[in-house]
Amino acid sequence: MKKIFVLYSLIILTIFGFIYGCSEVKDDVVMAPSTSFHGDGWVNPSSANFHGKSIAADNWNLALCKSCHGADYSGGTAQVSCNTCHQSGPESCNTCHGNDDHIYPPKSLFGNTLNTQQGVGAHDKHMTTDTLNRISAVVECEECHVPVSSFSDPNHISKDGKTAAGVIFGTIAKTVTEGVTPDPVWDKNAQTCSGTYCHGNFKNGNQTTVANFLTPNSASCGTCHGNPTTGNPLPGGTHPQNWAINKCYLCHGAVMNSAGQIIDKSKHINGVVNFGLNN
Repeated sequence: MKKIFVLYSLIILTIFGFIYGCSEVKDDVVMAPSTSFHGDGWVNPSSANFHGKSIAADNWNLALCKSCHGADYSGGTAQVSCNTCHQSGPESCNTCHGNDDHIYPPKSLFGNTLNTQQGVGAHDKHMTTDTLNRISAVVECEECHVPVSSFSDPNHISKDGKTAAGVIFGTIAKTVTEGVTPDPVWDKNAQTCSGTYCHGNFKNGNQTTVANFLTPNSASCGTCHGNPTTGNPLPGGTHPQNWAINKCYLCHGAVMNSAGQIIDKSKHINGVVNFGLNN
């Protein structure tokens, strides 16, 4: 009888120790938040409590998101995946700017879509693959901004309280032509580019042209070379002065046709002079 009592005592003590031990472990576990953890409007872009606005206010710091949703945002202790809505992941470029088709504005960082709004402007005019809406070779991001390789790249997000991307001109804007060395300047307040190869600071170009980023149609035939008033793009200098736009093809047949239309936009504002039919 005594042996049975001792056996039962050991069993009871073991069970009690197991339960106590488990409770000790559970006290250290970060519990998954309830569905109301973030409050109303967390997933509603029009709400003041929208998570995008909260993250922006924290200088785009995603560390807190990862602490609950996991390093890959697939659920973590919250057991809720961010990738359900952000199918390419929250750190994808077009999560914050751009759309499903591209990574550049519109939309802008703050959700704007009009080309008259700061952060949107002439991005589409420079970068779209739609040649009907573009008059030049595609301009890459690094032609105006410091290149970045990932969301966490030190060059990606400003750490000094600034919320707008800085403009640092690349090789195209600084293209040197015979006797002309561009001196590109970006005026953030006026939202203008001046002194760039892209907008006339080249041989036989209108070197004083100032392009307004928030007025995309301000750059047209004649603006960078030729006559801005009439739109005739015929440059000065060594070019024949009695010709018109429908004669450009005679020297630049790989770029223009006899109707004065650009037929290969990859050869317009690309840093070189495309002369002849096959160049």
